[in-house]
Amino acid sequence: MPFDGDVRRSPAPTAIRLTLLVLTLATTFAAGLRFLHIFEDLRAEPLELALLMLFVISFSWLALSFWSAIGGYLSLLSRWRAPGLTIPAAPSLNGRTAILMPIYNEDPTRVFAALQAMYEGLTAAGAIEAFELFILSDSNEPDSWIAEEAAWTELCRRVHGQGRIFYRKRRRNTAYKSGNIADFCRRWGRRYDYMIVLDADSLMTADALIALASLMEANPAVGLIQAPPTIVNASTLFGRLQQFASRLYGPVFAAGTALWQQGDGNYWGHNAIIRVAAFAAHCGLPELPGGKPFGGHIMSHDFVEAALLRRAGWRVWMVPDLGGSYEETPPTLIDHAKRDRRWCQGNLQHMRVLLARKLHPMSRLHLLMGIMSYLASPIWLAFLAVGIALFAWRIGHHPVYFPAYETLFPQWPRFDRQVAIGLAIIVLSMLLLPRLLGCVFALTSSSRRLGYGGTARLIGGFLTELSISTLIAPILMLLQSGFVFSIMAGRVGGWRSQDRHSGGIAWTEAWRLLGWHSLAGVALTVLVAHTAPALIWWLVPLLAGLTLAVPIVVATSNPRLGAGAAALGLLATPEETDPPTVLRRARDLRLSWQPVVGAGEHALDRLAADHRLLALHLAMLTHHSDWDAIDAESLDHARAALADGGDTTVLSRDATTALLFDRPFLEAMAAGADPVAAARAVRQAEPALPAAA
Repeated sequence: MPFDGDVRRSPAPTAIRLTLLVLTLATTFAAGLRFLHIFEDLRAEPLELALLMLFVISFSWLALSFWSAIGGYLSLLSRWRAPGLTIPAAPSLNGRTAILMPIYNEDPTRVFAALQAMYEGLTAAGAIEAFELFILSDSNEPDSWIAEEAAWTELCRRVHGQGRIFYRKRRRNTAYKSGNIADFCRRWGRRYDYMIVLDADSLMTADALIALASLMEANPAVGLIQAPPTIVNASTLFGRLQQFASRLYGPVFAAGTALWQQGDGNYWGHNAIIRVAAFAAHCGLPELPGGKPFGGHIMSHDFVEAALLRRAGWRVWMVPDLGGSYEETPPTLIDHAKRDRRWCQGNLQHMRVLLARKLHPMSRLHLLMGIMSYLASPIWLAFLAVGIALFAWRIGHHPVYFPAYETLFPQWPRFDRQVAIGLAIIVLSMLLLPRLLGCVFALTSSSRRLGYGGTARLIGGFLTELSISTLIAPILMLLQSGFVFSIMAGRVGGWRSQDRHSGGIAWTEAWRLLGWHSLAGVALTVLVAHTAPALIWWLVPLLAGLTLAVPIVVATSNPRLGAGAAALGLLATPEETDPPTVLRRARDLRLSWQPVVGAGEHALDRLAADHRLLALHLAMLTHHSDWDAIDAESLDHARAALADGGDTTVLSRDATTALLFDRPFLEAMAAGADPVAAARAVRQAEPALPAAA
């Protein structure tokens, strides 16, 4: 909780940022200067210059992250808190806060269990009067739509939330999640002072929700406060690795980021509170000119919305020590890559926004860092490729001792192996030290050690995560490089619902998706062994990770291995060893939600079997604004398909959706007809479609 007094004022933001900049530039300059001493004979000069340029760019990115993490560790030790954010002495809830849960073809069991747990927590805390809940659906699967309606009415019944919990299904999924939130602001935003935006896998404690609202009331110049989420509920080995790394290293990186961001922070798209009036007035997103992938609606909207708030003068904060903010992670490396592909396109799209007028310099830095988080992979890949090429070139070409110009002494070729090894050790140390500091910080407190299962399990988890993530890193590097190249070539990625649970990845699927990684690893090993054998030991993590890509993906996606690690207490986190109440409650509730949600039942068959649900669906259509989304011809085709086919299984998704908007058809079902009979009846009657609302 942020309402404690045992904190110290951090240094001024200007001093912190200047220090970070100087350290980053000085470290990069020193490393680049040292790199020049590796080669002194200037043979293959273009390759050497390319290698130097790639090294400097990559190292500067690494140095910025490294020094930020060092600052985060110092901040945690000293319990620094930025002076610009007023921390209230006690919670204060005078404003109205809407909690928004945008969903897109999600598992309603998971979503509504989390919503019930949060609502019950706020009720128990005596704070429910200050909050209202909105389920904002963009689902385009008809079965999901009807399941959501059934779950919404059941949630209202369970927690007595009528008039406080609302559900809205959007027909046109314009602009993805940002369009979903914008639609809420246009329709209902004026009723609320603040909105807490969640993701479908988000979960927050009542204390965290109350703290966010209280912080907003105590800081009228603040437009957004981000609560960094902790990963929970991982079941596979890959998920547990992500969960453990996020929990152990995350505090160091989050504290460092918050230290230099202060009131010029960023937005991660969820688990954050936003001042509605400020957001509605200034965060209307433009549609970028040109075609996709760089034109059209802005996919990674959160960075841009934070930048627009700062441009308008509103402060944006991250509070890393808030606690009680949770999310889930993709269960397998394949699912992680699918999400990463979408994020990659969204972040590269920010190149069109980076030079927008009047943006705050820190906002431009956030956008640039988002872009670099994906460009870093192809840059490192290019560095490795050029380095191997240079090594191979030197082996295959005899040195020129006497150049064309006149000289008294021969030029002896030189490759300073000691300098190269020293730089490699520096790079590896800068990659490792922030993680090690996260581990050290956890070890310095008995309560934190117990949260990870004790000292032995904490160190065992650290070594396990470090070992496996080292092998996974080159796989992700190649995947992200491929994403960047495909996007630059104009290939467009879609927006799909995320798979949040997995039964594992089969060998055939893993080979189909990542077999080329393994083949590349084998080919690269043979190439290096033949042309530059002295390099092979330095490249073992890269070569092993690529060569073993398929078995690594299969093993880390196996739920049984994840369960085995959990049984041994390996990769345990505090939220696993002592789950917070809201997390336990949400897990316990999932089983009770399964009968409500149903499984595998066609939307129309479900409405025909449950007339109360059908009546609810009809009542909600009365207030729907999207009648004009279904044209008469499409609706007639949908009716004909059902009437002539004689079974709901013949219907496409679009045909079923059209019928779910068809009031005459639904009223015929409400009168007692089954879907086929209802379709035949309305075709015979040929009623006019309702006018657009």
